[in-house]
Amino acid sequence: MRAAKPPFPFMRFLSLFLIILAFAVDAKAIKTDHAEISIIGKNNIISEPGTIDLGYKFIFTPGWHTYWINPGDSGGPPTFQSSQVKGWKINQNLWPGPQTIEYPPLMTYGYENEVVFPFKLEIVDLENKETDINIKFLVCDDICVPEEANLKLILKNKILNIEERPDELKKWTKLVPVRGPPDLKASIQNNQIRISADLIDRGSYFFPYDDQVIDFSTKQNFLDSTLSFETLDSFDGKVNGIISSESGFFEINKKVSLQETVQQTSISLLTAIIFALIGGLILNLMPCVLPVIALKALSLVKNANESRSSVTMNASAYVFGVILTFMVIASLLISFKNAGELIGWGYQLQSPFIVTLLCLLIFSIGLILVINIDIFSSAGKLERFNKGSGLVNSFLTGALSVIVASPCTAPFMGAALGFALIQPDIYSYLVFLSLAVGFALPYFLIAIFPSLVNFLPKPGQWMESLKQLFGFMMFGAAIWLLWVLANQVDANSLLIVMVGLFLSAFILWLQKTNFKHSIKTALILVFVYGYCLGNWDFKENTGTKEDDSMAWSLEREIDLRDDNRSYFINFTAAWCITCQVNEAVAFTDNMMEIFDNKDITYLKADWTNRNATIAKELEKYNRSGLPVYIYWNKNLDEPMVLNELLTEGYLMEIIDEN
Repeated sequence: MRAAKPPFPFMRFLSLFLIILAFAVDAKAIKTDHAEISIIGKNNIISEPGTIDLGYKFIFTPGWHTYWINPGDSGGPPTFQSSQVKGWKINQNLWPGPQTIEYPPLMTYGYENEVVFPFKLEIVDLENKETDINIKFLVCDDICVPEEANLKLILKNKILNIEERPDELKKWTKLVPVRGPPDLKASIQNNQIRISADLIDRGSYFFPYDDQVIDFSTKQNFLDSTLSFETLDSFDGKVNGIISSESGFFEINKKVSLQETVQQTSISLLTAIIFALIGGLILNLMPCVLPVIALKALSLVKNANESRSSVTMNASAYVFGVILTFMVIASLLISFKNAGELIGWGYQLQSPFIVTLLCLLIFSIGLILVINIDIFSSAGKLERFNKGSGLVNSFLTGALSVIVASPCTAPFMGAALGFALIQPDIYSYLVFLSLAVGFALPYFLIAIFPSLVNFLPKPGQWMESLKQLFGFMMFGAAIWLLWVLANQVDANSLLIVMVGLFLSAFILWLQKTNFKHSIKTALILVFVYGYCLGNWDFKENTGTKEDDSMAWSLEREIDLRDDNRSYFINFTAAWCITCQVNEAVAFTDNMMEIFDNKDITYLKADWTNRNATIAKELEKYNRSGLPVYIYWNKNLDEPMVLNELLTEGYLMEIIDEN
């Protein structure tokens, strides 16, 4: 009796199993030092020609990663090169949405631990074929290593040598960005891109396709289904990239208008020089400056009794002190600008340490003027300019005038200095030189025409009384600087400043009493206090923040603009004298009521302490100092930059005319 034949289906299954087993060797993954690469798909049995969904699968050493098509601040994307085979077409791989990989201060985009890059294989027949695929990629952890793998894709007897991983391929294919939703919008205002859509959530992130849109490490802000972030200066108006959301990734490819949103009054170099000259001249009338320059004028009246040459020499020394000090300040500001700092006129007063030094200096000058103290010798009163020390004193008085003028911005100065700090260095120096000449102009004319001194009042007892009045003006300035500090630092920091005021008064009292060792005592006290002050940690005052209902933010301004709601922005600081005068004169209760009645939102941008966002806004308006006032309503194409000196009538006129 013959043995029974095995059933035909069983033999076919056995043959198929053996064929698949034979190809298992060819389908194995390729291992490199830090990765394992293979090709995966839904099914390795190909029953008919057509398009086959596949994917390059990477498994990295734990903690290692490779990069997206745009790697960010460093790195590079993988590349896939295949040899040409007749009847086969391997399409370009797709790029699943990446994750952010931070290496402060750098930001990169890529995939940690594993990734699958989906791609399609198109075949026109089922003939046996094979192709070589070369993969080059960068894999990184704390270091980056370039690696390479060579895979073979083989079709034999209608079977592809791939791993069947349908779920994995589906998972990563879902992460490939899709077309953006219909409600996707993009706009730009104040150098900020805003992308809005219902799909955008708090965890959303914009990944640009190129490096011309944003600084990759720029913070991206979320508010009400909107992402906003600052653009690069090189931004060409094309928002091209992908956005992550809870439902996956979607693409954005929008063109936004680069129309300037600021009403900029572009001025020429000649106009800036003229404005600086006029502004410097007006700066002489500022409260902190007037006592110092007036004392200089009084000293020249006394010099007139000696000779015209004495008047000329002392006035020239004063002018030289002014110009040299201005140019030193200009050099510092330009150096900081070239180093990438956001700086402006009055920038130094954002430092509590500088404000403290100015407060002590001005308070000490006030004491000297009121008490009529001799400085270290009987020949050294502040207003005394004799042949032995007159020229040096005149020079130092010029330098002092510039230092105490630093918190002030006169009319015309804002536009001139805003122009200066965005121009090539040589133009910046020319504008600052013009400002210095304007500030020193009265004494420059006296140096050329000494007889002008004769038009000043004759010396007398009135000069002593006026000098003491100026001393009390300096006390007022010192109190104002204390108030500035109160807006910047905590109570403990204010205490060390008041200790300094006490020591200043004590040192000058020792000089007044002709104490034998007054100079040595003064030097010791100054050294000890200076050491303590230099090492003091000025802690920011967190208890005097601006009312949130009036506090400016870029996001709030953009929202008002999008809603076509009028707004007025007051860029101010406690150390800006002109700002405080304007607030007292123009921003009255009546003016605030008018703002409310006309639905104009009043915003206050306080630059008392350093704030990079405010500094960038000022730079956008071609301003580098305060005050700056901005008004916009829906009838204006661009915000208006108002005058630096305000009155209630001027504000009402602006509002009524626009």
